[in-house]
Parts: sequence; C-alpha cells; structure tokens
Amino acid sequence: MKKLVLLILVIELFCQMDITKASFQLKKPLLTPEDVLSLQVNGLYGRSRLFNERDGYEEVTINKVIKWINTSNLSVGPTELELNPPSTLPNLKIKMKNGNGSVIEPAYNCLSASKTKICTLAEGEVIYTWNNKKVRLQSRELFDWLLVGWKYESVGASKEELLEETLYSRYYPYFVKTYSDFIMCPQIDKIERINGDTRRHIVRVSALNYSAHHGDIPYDRIHITLSDTPENGVKIIKVEIQKGISVTESRKQCRREN
Repeated sequence: MKKLVLLILVIELFCQMDITKASFQLKKPLLTPEDVLSLQVNGLYGRSRLFNERDGYEEVTINKVIKWINTSNLSVGPTELELNPPSTLPNLKIKMKNGNGSVIEPAYNCLSASKTKICTLAEGEVIYTWNNKKVRLQSRELFDWLLVGWKYESVGASKEELLEETLYSRYYPYFVKTYSDFIMCPQIDKIERINGDTRRHIVRVSALNYSAHHGDIPYDRIHITLSDTPENGVKIIKVEIQKGISVTESRKQCRREN
C-alpha cells in the first residue's frame, strides 16, 4: 500500500510539473524592431548572411523575423541540443543595439536505441536563447525561414523599383524646397500620353518623407501630378500631401505588403 501511495504521489508531482511548464507564459514582446541592430544567419556548409537594420530593404526582413518571434507559441520539450558538434547546426544570431544578443536554433527530438542516439528535427519548433535563458517555441514560419527561407530574401531593389527611382530622379530637381524631403520609396503611379503623343505625358508620382525614417512618427506621402513635354519641359500641375499614413500604407508604398 505504501508503494502504491508513493507511486501516485510521484505521478501527481510529475503531472503538476508538466502542467506548470506548459502553462508558463512568456512576456511579450520578446523583441522590438527598434532594439535590434542586425541578424546574422549561419546556415549549413559555411553559408551565412547578415541583415542590417540600416539597410531599408533588410530592415523589412528583420521586422518580419521579429514578428514571428513575438507571435510564436511556447512549446513543451527539451531546450538543450543533444547533437554533436552543435556548431554544424544552422542558427540565427540577433545583435541588439545595447550590445546584448540572442540566438535561435532549430529544435531537435532525440531518442536512444541500441546504444545509439537518434536525433531528428522537431518540425516547426525552435529554441530561443537570451540572457542564459532558453525556451522552446512553435513557429512554422520562423522554422522554415531559419532552414532555407533566408537564402531567398531579395538583395536590394528590384529592376522595377530601380527604373522608377531613375525616372523619379529626373523630376526631383523640379520640386520646390518644401517637398525636398520626399525621397523614400518613390513610385511612378501613372503615365498618360497627351492626345496620344509619345513625346508628351502627364505623370503622377508619389513618395514618402525621409525624416520619418526610424522616427516615432508616421510617414507622410506626397502625390505630384506633372506634365512632361518637349516644348515646356517638366511642369508641376498639382501637389497633395497625405499626413500620417498608416504603417500598412507605408509598407505598400515601399512594396513590402500586398
């Protein structure tokens, strides 16, 4: 009877420990974009890539990864990697502006059979380490990105964006000083021929103000309608400014959100 009671107590204690661990809540957000300086991905076979927050295109990737981290779910499972050597595993090193750092690695499940330890990837799960703490997180997006997705992130502007920037730079000298701050994410919204003439056009352009970059204030967006003809050159017809556009709209302007 004593053995039975002892066994029941052990089972109850184990269940309580498991429930406590499963119900443990992380303090969110774990990271904020404003605090992150860079992401360093170290893949298999020595491949790596650095994403720097000072690069406008790579900053978008950093924000995406941080969002996945902050929206991940806590998972119950081992947080110590049992593979040897661990240096062969892909990992993501996050460098903070205050000098601190954190690491994300894929999670593994290991089983011992016939004196052999077999470890396999825990699909959709990663281990997040910071300040000597480790937690196991569930995030299919973050898991897939850590293994292969980072390799396919775009490098710089697309050809379409470069063409629009080139055309925008042609019209930029005609802006008065009042509008000189609108240089971010320029777009050629529409080009119309005047009376079908291939040399005469009405052009509608837009851009964001650079001063809001990395600031705590929302972007303003300018809309400029101009004419471009051989006889009169470039003439500004109409100017409108949208004050304080939403984050979604600013990301659409920069082609970072559909």
